[in-house]
Amino acid sequence: MIFVCPSCRGKLIDEVENLLCEDCLERFPLVDGIPVFCEMDSFYEGKWTEPDESAGSLRNWLVKKQRFFVRRLSVKEGRLLDLGCGGGWRLFAASPMAVGIDVSRSSLAAARSIYHRVAAADLGQLPFPDETFALVVSSDVLGHVPLQAKDRVLAEMYRVLARGGRTLHYVEADGQDPVNRFGRRYPDLYEKYITGPEGHIGLETAGETAARFRRHGFVPAREIPCYRGLLYVNRVVQYFDNEYRQKSRLLSASVAVCGTLTRSKAIENLANVAVTLAMEVGDRILPSGWAGGMLVEYRKEP
Repeated sequence: MIFVCPSCRGKLIDEVENLLCEDCLERFPLVDGIPVFCEMDSFYEGKWTEPDESAGSLRNWLVKKQRFFVRRLSVKEGRLLDLGCGGGWRLFAASPMAVGIDVSRSSLAAARSIYHRVAAADLGQLPFPDETFALVVSSDVLGHVPLQAKDRVLAEMYRVLARGGRTLHYVEADGQDPVNRFGRRYPDLYEKYITGPEGHIGLETAGETAARFRRHGFVPAREIPCYRGLLYVNRVVQYFDNEYRQKSRLLSASVAVCGTLTRSKAIENLANVAVTLAMEVGDRILPSGWAGGMLVEYRKEP
């Protein structure tokens, strides 16, 4: 069994309906065969309920954060841990053993169809022995971790990562671009329409994210600020087609244009391809402090 007690890291005994820690005697339920080591989070229930079956598709190459993983995970290196796995990603599942953890029952049920093992677990109290995984990955997850819990999560990441292993992440960032700065001028609206619905309760700047990883002993291989100041057309509508439109005529006009583009899925997709290409240029010429995300790769010293 790959799992251990998250409290004391003792050996777990399978009791059919529960896992029993033989050291501290704590019991953890098995729900439809999935170990549950923490409380489920209703906020995420039902949000990501299908596996992503792509593994090098055209979309993977067009979307920068996906392309990062496709390029960096071309070699099978050993056990992989997917933090906040959602429904799972076939690219990660290609590892010799892919393990996913999440706090949504429906997501874990989906991920189980392509991963070798899944469990409900707290990112800050992982149910694995030290140095279990050659790879630890996440995408669009660490921005959901509260600031006060981040150090504990990174310490756990470091603990379960094998010596010489790698950790790769796309981390949402608190961009200092003009649009984001404008949004934050209205804190109630910003929380209501931008950070709240996304669950982004722990955003940091790209630079702060890199500094935090380094403090925990991770050796940087790549630190790439990305998505500098640009938004996909559907995101513009999602974030600003509300009371924000009353705050700026220019923003209101932008929302109107983007809203028109989203009326047809084909046109929306074409517009977003154009935005994707513009992002590639923007990430080369716009200030790194504008980054809305961070692509990182670190190693643990052998």
